[in-house]
Amino acid sequence: MNLLKSELLKLVYQRRTWGLLVAATLLAIVAAIASPLAIARLGGDQLLSLKMSDGVDAIYAKAMGAYIFSLIVGVTIMSSEFHQHTAIATFLATPKRIRVVGTKILVAALAGGVFNVIATCVGMVAAKLALGNMKVAEPHSYIFVNYPLAALVIGLVMGVMGVALGTLIRNQMAAVTSSLIWFMLVDRLLAVFWPEGGKYLPSGLITAMMTLHLNIQDKAAGFGLNTSDYLDPISAAGLMLVYGLVFAVLAISTTLRRDID
Repeated sequence: MNLLKSELLKLVYQRRTWGLLVAATLLAIVAAIASPLAIARLGGDQLLSLKMSDGVDAIYAKAMGAYIFSLIVGVTIMSSEFHQHTAIATFLATPKRIRVVGTKILVAALAGGVFNVIATCVGMVAAKLALGNMKVAEPHSYIFVNYPLAALVIGLVMGVMGVALGTLIRNQMAAVTSSLIWFMLVDRLLAVFWPEGGKYLPSGLITAMMTLHLNIQDKAAGFGLNTSDYLDPISAAGLMLVYGLVFAVLAISTTLRRDID
């Protein structure tokens, strides 16, 4: 219990934590507001029709885009021990490494979940305000329950993944940078250009949890997105939790085997 309290206090009293929460919330707001405005400016309906509920759902789903900050929180919770040279003192105070890493995983999961739920809910309010003065279809009512729940699961898993990445890549800048490149670029490109396998990657699972029914085809760019064969939301959430479990085991086993310096 003392170890859990210590890790929570480390997180709460760091200004970086609150900065990341503000950044996540701002990103969700900007994404939710900018998307309908961009569609309206471009003439709308070519790729995403706001005259259909599915299209409006997709705008609200933009509020969930700040999940990357849950990952960053997880990375910093672990990598900051090596960055600030406090790892030796931390593991000497609690010689059983599995307890230290397990506690960090728990704290990262909680923080990631809270971050993502707050950002998503605020972003959805921003989306509602942005769509308020536009002639668009009504969103499906279930998204106002499903999206916050999906945001919670996504945030939990991303926080755990972050701890694992912070354990594997002890240089904080390298860990954060590589995480951003993979999840913001590579993972998303795979979901678009390799849909058969991409739907099982985090970006594909997150899309499935949004319960979006989209068939977007851009012949000029040579790619499309059809969510009809994606997993159902429950299966996607289950697979996301499996990812979290695998990364948690990876973080623990890596810490147990490597020297602390």
